[in-house]
Amino acid sequence: MTVAVATPAVAVAAGMTSRSGATTYAAGPHPCDEHGKPRHRGGGDCETKPPKPTVTVTETVTATPTQTVTATATVTATATACGTGVDSTQPNGMEQFLAALVNGTPFAGRRPNINATPDNPNIVSGPANTPGWTDLSTITGYPTDSPVCDVSVDANGSDAFYKIITQGGSVYTLHCAANGTALVCPAPAQGNVPQSRWTAVSPQP
Repeated sequence: MTVAVATPAVAVAAGMTSRSGATTYAAGPHPCDEHGKPRHRGGGDCETKPPKPTVTVTETVTATPTQTVTATATVTATATACGTGVDSTQPNGMEQFLAALVNGTPFAGRRPNINATPDNPNIVSGPANTPGWTDLSTITGYPTDSPVCDVSVDANGSDAFYKIITQGGSVYTLHCAANGTALVCPAPAQGNVPQSRWTAVSPQP
């Protein structure tokens, strides 16, 4: 999504009012009196000293217009997975089933032999109980239109069910085989029942 962020307007030039005016400098007193004689001793010949002229000086100031610039910043945000989480269930005294969400990717695992070793930390998955987790995002039907935000697991008898919810609010379920000796996701085909896949629940919340 794109977000526009407006920044304050910035004035790049200050306005100024134009003005003009005239300054007049008047002539000094005439060097001779009304009789044609010098006003001051040693003033010289009156006829050779014309009166001082009147000088006019005009000042002109030109106004500079004010310009305003508005800047707009563009921020692009990308939606990501909601985060991490973990869930587990213990349907019997022999094993525990686990679900983990890591950066939006759900995983399935099994912790066996908890009756003999309650603190057994080892996680296995698959028909051969291979060490590690099964990546549930690789199974057919996994949603790709919205990040996954949470995962859960419950088990009963020989069945385990994993559920996820997307950021958009859609819930999906996956059936895994849990026969007491292994955890296989998805549950394999049996007779006329095809291999399981992620299925959207109906109706949606």
